[in-house]
Amino acid sequence: MEALEVLFFLGIRVGLAYCVGLMGKKRKIGFGWAFALSVLWLIVGFIIVLCSKKNDDVEFVENIK
Repeated sequence: MEALEVLFFLGIRVGLAYCVGLMGKKRKIGFGWAFALSVLWLIVGFIIVLCSKKNDDVEFVENIK
């Protein structure tokens, strides 16, 4: 593989990880952890973000106590 191809696929991977990070922004996991997990393992990071609780659910539970 040429260096340009490697940079192209790396850019796509980071772009997809950024999208997963944006999904994690409104969840308990947060942008940073979602992005970091997605850079390492894209599918695993995506699944973890989907399994993470939404911030709305977390605030509601905290207000009950």
